[in-house]
Amino acid sequence: MTNRARRELRANPAPARDVRLVRSGRYSRRCRFPPTLCSFEVPGGRRLARVFQPVCVQITQAQHRQRPIIPGGSVPMIRNQRVDWIDGRPHWGRVLIILCACLIVPIGLGCGGKKKKVDPAGRLASRYQSLPPKQVPAFLKDSIIERCDLANIEPFPVSGFGLVANLHDTGDSFAGTAVREYIRTLAVKHGFGSKVRGLDNIQPEDILRDPSFAIVRVDALIPPGARKYQRLDVLVSALEGNNTTSLAHGDLYRTDLKINGANMQAPGYAIDVWATAEGSIFVNPAYVLTGPTADPQVRLSLRKGTIPNGGVCLMDRALVLRLRQPQLSMARAIEYRLDQAFQDLSVAAAKDEAIILLYMPEKYGTDWAHFAGVVTHTFLNPTPDFAVAKAKQLAEEAVKLNAPLLDISYCWEALGPMAVPFIAPLMTHEKPEVAFAAARAGACIGDLAAQSVLMEIAKRNDHPFQIEAVQTLGKLPSSPVINQMLRTLLDTRQTLVRLEAYRALASHGDSSILSRPVNNKFMLDIVSSQGPPILYASRSGMPRIAVIGNRPAVAMPAFFTAMDHRFSISSATDRQLLNLFYRGPKVRSPISVISSPDLVELIERLGGNGAPGEQRLDFDYCVVVALLQAMAEQKQLVAVYQGQRVPMTFVLQESPGLERLLEQAPPIPESAPTMPQAPTTAQAPPTVGAAGLIGPSGQTVPAASPAVETAPQAQ
Repeated sequence: MTNRARRELRANPAPARDVRLVRSGRYSRRCRFPPTLCSFEVPGGRRLARVFQPVCVQITQAQHRQRPIIPGGSVPMIRNQRVDWIDGRPHWGRVLIILCACLIVPIGLGCGGKKKKVDPAGRLASRYQSLPPKQVPAFLKDSIIERCDLANIEPFPVSGFGLVANLHDTGDSFAGTAVREYIRTLAVKHGFGSKVRGLDNIQPEDILRDPSFAIVRVDALIPPGARKYQRLDVLVSALEGNNTTSLAHGDLYRTDLKINGANMQAPGYAIDVWATAEGSIFVNPAYVLTGPTADPQVRLSLRKGTIPNGGVCLMDRALVLRLRQPQLSMARAIEYRLDQAFQDLSVAAAKDEAIILLYMPEKYGTDWAHFAGVVTHTFLNPTPDFAVAKAKQLAEEAVKLNAPLLDISYCWEALGPMAVPFIAPLMTHEKPEVAFAAARAGACIGDLAAQSVLMEIAKRNDHPFQIEAVQTLGKLPSSPVINQMLRTLLDTRQTLVRLEAYRALASHGDSSILSRPVNNKFMLDIVSSQGPPILYASRSGMPRIAVIGNRPAVAMPAFFTAMDHRFSISSATDRQLLNLFYRGPKVRSPISVISSPDLVELIERLGGNGAPGEQRLDFDYCVVVALLQAMAEQKQLVAVYQGQRVPMTFVLQESPGLERLLEQAPPIPESAPTMPQAPTTAQAPPTVGAAGLIGPSGQTVPAASPAVETAPQAQ
């Protein structure tokens, strides 16, 4: 302390309660300030000199309401608090420590060397590789397809191990130790061995020895753009090496499907559950009614089956736009443009400077290719003047030789109502592909004249885009005008056209189709038609049986047997009634059911519907389809056509080909899927959507029409 400070302190003595430590204007408790920070003041506002040697003096602090500077909260101040204070001689030990510290700190800073300069451009560099500009036709300039690549468009396989029950002693549970332990845990989850569910007499070890159960592999493909709770088709197959001979009549317990979930060494090790699967297994109906056979082709076919609509997706799978030149402002601009174009703020989400996620709106259903085509052909300029000029340019390009009509049609659709005046003259063009491309775009925009043009195309049997026109009408939003157009197609002689019209009306929920759920197994559709009678069964999507015709019934007198004579249908001689008799391996006593010859009632009886208190059959969807197919082959199902009773034609939907698609799907890594990378070379604009149009490469894509089966085929 300086001599001046000592003199002022002696000349102005202050009570201890008035002396305070100065730090941020607050009182302090027992604080040990560094010597260079300690100071004190006396009444009058004069601050005294700094100190070198702190000593302890007692200061009585006044009570106050301010929060004290202490760690841990607002503890009230304590009187007679001891604090460090000033007096005496300098403490040479502390002075030496301070001097040493002052010498060491500059030395330590100097050892670090010269400070590196940070390049501002390096800190803003993107983590993504910049790709060269994409070569596109002139009419696609300033579109999203020019600036972005579409990714995440491959089928996404998920799998798992499951347990199948209710087999007719054709199952086997032979599997590896890890798989059996996983299935045993799964059986416990389903209640086996639980007294609460009344299954305490059935232990998990018992079902693994029962031939009516089987351990199976379950696979599914999550399509691009799938939304949460979307239904999926599921493939079920017997394990390699076990003795399961047939999965017919089987029911799959709920199974979790994960990435690489069917891993023999670590089944179900992944955490995320992408989908679940359960339901009745649908095998080839041509082999369901036969007994054991030595034919290897038949045995291989019965070891595999599908569950139509048996899977439920539990996560959204977004499409991905990858900017070729990563830039955050451009990513945000594309996000805003797509939200504006679709009038939905949840369509696009820019994650960073290069990745934009796309979520499919509800109006597109499961048609992700249509949604992706509209997105990629959207132009960044949203002004009406640009839309009018671009629509005129597209109309001029459409009439040129080998024009990419599919891309042009998507561009028109993305431009919206501003393009209709330029589309209308092309709907009657002499080239059928130009007329269809224009009518398709106009109908998707909402133009009624374009919908009428599509209907005229659908009625012409010689038009190359007849089936595509019906499919386009079916994908439009339901309206009385469109449904009335589709109803007229039910009476044509073209089987494919009639089936497409039926599918479209069924998806619209039209009143012309009377739908009845049969025992929560399948949907029975009654379609009145003056055309040739058809009995249709689906193999993909919701299980449906459609009776299309006029007064379908069973030909009388009737006699039919199946399942090695365990099931029979016969008619009484004195009454116009059918007697259904069944004695199966899982039935304690024979079942006898009476039905009228009406085909609709017969199908309901086979599926398990009936009056309360009477015996009922309980065939699953696959067995019902197999019985109807066998009866149609024997010409025992008839309907009225042109005043005469004619045999009904049985049509089975083509197999979805899940096994082939799973084999072609890209391999999935052991870990979670990574974001797909964009190609490193420039690509031509992708061609997606309707078939039969000319792409940018000048090659014509063949028109795709749904194939049907008129006879049983081995799978």
